[in-house]
Amino acid sequence: MSIVERQELWASAATMLNDPEELVYGAARIVDWYETHGESLPKNIGLHLQLTEILKDNFIERTQENPAYVVCASTDYRVLNQWRNYGSTSGVSLRLEPHAPLVHDDAADAGFLFLPQWVEVKYAPADQDARIGRVLADIGTGRLRDVIANNPGIANMLIRGTLASLAASMKDPAYAEEKEVRLVVHLPDGRQPHHRGSTRGVIPFLKITHDAMLGWELPGRALVGERVGLPIQEVRVGPPDGESERQRIIGVRSLLNTHGIEAAVNGSTIRYLPVQ
Repeated sequence: MSIVERQELWASAATMLNDPEELVYGAARIVDWYETHGESLPKNIGLHLQLTEILKDNFIERTQENPAYVVCASTDYRVLNQWRNYGSTSGVSLRLEPHAPLVHDDAADAGFLFLPQWVEVKYAPADQDARIGRVLADIGTGRLRDVIANNPGIANMLIRGTLASLAASMKDPAYAEEKEVRLVVHLPDGRQPHHRGSTRGVIPFLKITHDAMLGWELPGRALVGERVGLPIQEVRVGPPDGESERQRIIGVRSLLNTHGIEAAVNGSTIRYLPVQ
């Protein structure tokens, strides 16, 4: 209801997820990879100076102090474990258009340096190694190459943000069943997140919105520079099926209609009766 009524997603600090050591895992994988394979990166002195400084400077601790923020999702709504853990009989699954540009609420002041982007979480160590190597190589050969050479201070901030996001895109193989994808964004230095209370404590978070100014248009709803609704394509209500499912579908349809959202509403198609 909050997502539909506010037209926002909330990206939580990756330090506050179910696995409290999750960022430690991802950051440690980056450090280990660079120590083992760093010589395979492009021969860019500025890049290696930056990476050596960042990764040797209490990188794991600093990543926890200034973490990436994530919206967690899954590529498969039929994972029963996800419904058990997060949805049960009162939850829903939202299907979003994955290519619609999104922006966090501090992006204007941050100069659009760290726009949210969806990434597939990697669980297998070989896949993680490949991603780390690709991201680090891209830093030295892509859009940051000139920044590294001409403005090391700005480059340092951008690389730290990139590495924090990279750390949040990897998880222990034990979580592979979740088939997780994440909307990942990093908050630049000097910016402050919002906060909310939960059973886990105080959660820092960022508000993610859908902005037509970034080029995504919904017919009849978007004007240039106008904030528009989130790209919700479908809602599935959770198990069990039957008469209660029909009631929950009716309620969700009413909510979407009230807020002008045209999206299909269906059941989860999972035959599961939760323990009472």
